[in-house]
Amino acid sequence: MLHMMVATHGPDTCAGVVPELRDKALLALKQRDKVAKKLGITIQGGWTNMPGHTIYFVCDAPNAHVVNQLAVELRLWEWNTVIVTPLITFGETQERLHQRKR
Repeated sequence: MLHMMVATHGPDTCAGVVPELRDKALLALKQRDKVAKKLGITIQGGWTNMPGHTIYFVCDAPNAHVVNQLAVELRLWEWNTVIVTPLITFGETQERLHQRKR
């Protein structure tokens, strides 16, 4: 199942500004794939809106709990507010809409 992880922070807790947070962010990026694999997660993609202080990951995971655990183990939650939302594709949405029509 797909999940969107959105991690937001302010300029006062930005890894691009605060040196000790930069070290945490670089370590998280280095460990990301190893930790994800251990948790049974495949990261489909990751993006950042740097001036918006927001990080995005799309994860294929068995449930939202393991995606939350990814944020904990990567220590993202130490300087971000992390929200995990389950997703379905537009194709899946279309199929479900057709099924409800019947």
